[in-house]
Formats: sequence, structure tokens, C-alpha cells
Amino acid sequence: MTILVATDFSGRSDRAVDRALQLCEERGSGVRVIHALNHTEAEEADWGRLNRKMRDSVGETSCETQFAFPEGSPTKAIARDCEETRPDMLLLGPARYNSLGDYFLGTAVDYVLRNTACPVLVVKLRARSPYKHLFAGTDFSAGSAFAIKEAARLFPDATMHIVHGWHVPYSGFQRDAHVRDEWEQNALQQMASFKEDLIGDAPDLASATTLVAQGNALDAIAESIEKQCGDGSESEALVVLGSHGSGGFRQATLGSQTSDMLRYLGNDVLVVNTSSA
Repeated sequence: MTILVATDFSGRSDRAVDRALQLCEERGSGVRVIHALNHTEAEEADWGRLNRKMRDSVGETSCETQFAFPEGSPTKAIARDCEETRPDMLLLGPARYNSLGDYFLGTAVDYVLRNTACPVLVVKLRARSPYKHLFAGTDFSAGSAFAIKEAARLFPDATMHIVHGWHVPYSGFQRDAHVRDEWEQNALQQMASFKEDLIGDAPDLASATTLVAQGNALDAIAESIEKQCGDGSESEALVVLGSHGSGGFRQATLGSQTSDMLRYLGNDVLVVNTSSA
């Protein structure tokens, strides 16, 4: 497995570097660490100093490391390097985090999500432990199935939790309990069928748990994370989203809630491009 991680030498990107090194040490693979330079910076670069900063950022590690300084705007340089080297996974940190619980992904993350084919891991938390739980939202589409199977392939030792949020359309006009029960039973049946199909393609997913909860996908995933990792082990949780690579911000298979999940869930998020599903 080849892992690519981008750094701007900030504390936020240090978390992405630390997680990349942890993943590499677990798997015995190498890591490529890149720092983008604009044209002026590249012309005036002190390469010895830049390499020292890279080594300081990485620290001591048993991983085979490679440093690179792609030239151009950070957004395009990262995406281009990803396209040229074709890593199994790209790791990035969010641009900033404010006190309102809002992760501002920034232009680089947004652009890369829209312009790369490989899975992108947005790292928000310190890598205190390996990922032990994967939380994948689903709308029962082929795209979400692809994302789940890809995440299970990348993190085979983690337990998969498949989550679906359901709601009654026009619930303000349909208050009868039997209507709500019918929608819930339909969602449960769809989940059972969806998991059965997943197991047919990926037998190891037989151990996956499922949760069907009333509400939106964001709340359903948050509920599942609280249930499994509510004891302070949030860094063991990884949220899995599937997205399509067309037009504007890549839309997750969960619909327009992609951006909300990336912004408001405090956990690390793996975004899988499902355009080939």
C-alpha cells in the first residue's frame, strides 16, 4: 500500500502526518510526504532547510519515507501529485477548526476531493490509536456499497458499522404511528437485503453491525459513534462517505449532507470516490 500525505507544516497537518505514519508502521508500507511550493517559493527555495523541516515534521519512524515539493498552487499541486503517483490513499488535514464545532475544510481539501480518484482521508484528531471502528452511512445505493467495500479493504482489522437514517415524508401531515412503523420496517428490510448483498461480494462484512434510526444521516452516524466510542475513544472511529466526482463539491451517496458531515462530525472522515461503482 502506498500512502500520500500533504503538509503545510501546521499543527493541523501534523495530525495527518502522524496518522499516515501510524498506518504505514501497521502495514509495513512507505509514505510519501509532500509540501507544495508556489512558483516564487520554488525559485527561492532553501532545499536543505525544507528537507530539515520535513524530517522534523515526520520525526523518528521505521517507515520508508519520501519527500517531495510539487510546484504550483497547493490545490493543484496536491491533486497533480496524487494523479501522477496514484497512491492507495491521500491524507489531508482541515484548514482550521473553530469553537463552534465547525471544521473549515479549506480550498485545498475541497479541490482535492473534487479532483482525485483515490480515497481521501481527512484527519481531524490526533492518532492516539489505530482505527477500530468504521461508521458508514448508506442510502442502499450501489455507490454506498462500493464505499463500504473499499473502506473494509483499506482497514480490514476494523469493525464495520453500517448506518441508515430514515424519515417519514411530510411527517407533519402523517402523524399516525402505523405510518411511521411501516417506514421503519421498510428501512429494516432494505438494510437486511443490502447487507446480504454486501456479504456476497465481501464475506468478511458478515461481522458488520447495522443501525436503522429515525432522523437524518448525520444524526444516525453520530448516534452510532456515541454507542461504540462514547468512552473517550473517538480517535478509534473513522467515518466513511461515498461521493461522486462530478460537478461542484463531490456529492456523497447520502446526498447533500456530505458537506455537513465533513464539517460537523469531529471524527476523521474517509471519502471514497464512487464514480466507478
